[in-house]
Amino acid sequence: MNTKSELPLVTVGMPVYNEEKYIEDALKSIINQDYDNLEILISDNHSTDKTGVICRGYAEKDQRIHYHCHDKNIGVAANHIYLTQKARGEYFMWAAGHDKRSINLVSQCIFQLENIETAPVAFGTPVWIGKDGKPSGTFAGWYDTRGLNPVARFFMVFWGSMNPILGIFRRKDLPDLKSYDYAGADLVLLAELALKGGFIHAANTSFYRRETRTVKNYDEKIKRYKSEETQIANTFFSKLFPLAKLPFELLRIVLQAKIGILEKSCIIALLIPSFPIRYILGKKDHIVK
Repeated sequence: MNTKSELPLVTVGMPVYNEEKYIEDALKSIINQDYDNLEILISDNHSTDKTGVICRGYAEKDQRIHYHCHDKNIGVAANHIYLTQKARGEYFMWAAGHDKRSINLVSQCIFQLENIETAPVAFGTPVWIGKDGKPSGTFAGWYDTRGLNPVARFFMVFWGSMNPILGIFRRKDLPDLKSYDYAGADLVLLAELALKGGFIHAANTSFYRRETRTVKNYDEKIKRYKSEETQIANTFFSKLFPLAKLPFELLRIVLQAKIGILEKSCIIALLIPSFPIRYILGKKDHIVK
């Protein structure tokens, strides 16, 4: 058994906003992990409820927890990005203030990543839960792309779920996220990482995603992008066309990827017709929750 000092540091970044109902459950599921070498960074996006009081209380009791509250709401994307800029760990994980994780999630994901050095991310089995914390019955997809070529890995992400965004990343593989503040940035990030290596599904672990929103259809999701709280679509053009930047960013990461010219050509040739199909038929929510 490794001692704490021998384990690589894992930064858990918690972007929170008005999470007083669930923040204690979320914090406990991180604090009680069977992996000790953690730093827990909480970035409070100017909550107006008791979130700050609860977080400060936990920070006083656990020296691994560091709490910061912004002077104003900076938007959901900026709050997520802020945490990556403050992280010190070799590994990084976003953890929402209303989700939970199995006690072995961090240790098992790190075990996998330490043994497969080409993998940029590992994640547990996603399970949707309701406001009461019980499984809701909603299916949550997952995929494992080890052994696949870059083209297959890219399209597995493109057509698959965004659940790996809440996994554990090898921090050196993360790009500078300062400009990743648009609708669909999580899809671009995962696709970019997929071009670097295979994703690992740690099958014997779980992370529990709580269904806290009533937003179900595409129009409501776009409306959320435009809201003052989210601040994803905050320019005149982005409000009219919130996903307009997405195809260009996907093309950018493919062109910049360290893969062969034939693989790049194949991805671009398939992506051009695939994007409108996904946009028109899928109309999925691509943004980090």
